[in-house]
Amino acid sequence: MKGLLRAGMAAWLGIVPATAMAQQAEPLGQQIPGVEALRQDQPEATLPNSTIAADDGSVPIMAPILTLDQDSLYLQSEWGRRTQRVLEVEGDKIAAENERLTEQLSTEESDLTQRRVELPPAEFRRLAENFDIRATEIRRARAQVVQDLNSWAEEDRVAFFRAALPAMGQAMQDRGAVAVLDRRTVFVSLDAIDVTEDLIEVLDEQLGDGEGTVPLPDLDRSGQATEPLGQQGE
Repeated sequence: MKGLLRAGMAAWLGIVPATAMAQQAEPLGQQIPGVEALRQDQPEATLPNSTIAADDGSVPIMAPILTLDQDSLYLQSEWGRRTQRVLEVEGDKIAAENERLTEQLSTEESDLTQRRVELPPAEFRRLAENFDIRATEIRRARAQVVQDLNSWAEEDRVAFFRAALPAMGQAMQDRGAVAVLDRRTVFVSLDAIDVTEDLIEVLDEQLGDGEGTVPLPDLDRSGQATEPLGQQGE
């Protein structure tokens, strides 16, 4: 009978579901995207690359090819720093709510276990199955919240680079360039053709922190579907 109650927590904590007791559920970390992923920087470059200092970097040189570090351009700009602050705050909220719901479901499971002796078998089974359904709904809702925040962060990054295109085009004209390459794709180059820092200064002045360009989605969904199932049937 205990297995019926554990079914309710399966979708949330990765315990064996009641409908498939012989199958091992995935760990929670594989079911719900980890909040930690929201704070990770882009993966390191797999290609070896480096820059060589020019003899005199005080005067911008004319070059057909320019380079920039896309991650630094975004993350070190006012726009990117604002986004990282939002992710930090919202990520903490999501983690706190996930922990609260996990504790709540655990409490409900314990309460239902204690009521087992006073409930008819059919009623106990009904409550246990409903608990399983509700826990699954909560897991899905919480996973959607994380996905929404990740999607917002990606849209915000895309919006930044779209807004940065005119400044990049102007930098190309000023330097007589025909292309700007991501520095990670270049094996070796002169640091004088890297325009990352110059562009950050220009974009901070032109774009600011970009707040409101991509509205933050509603992330206040708790996943609560009904009253605690341990109180139903009274």
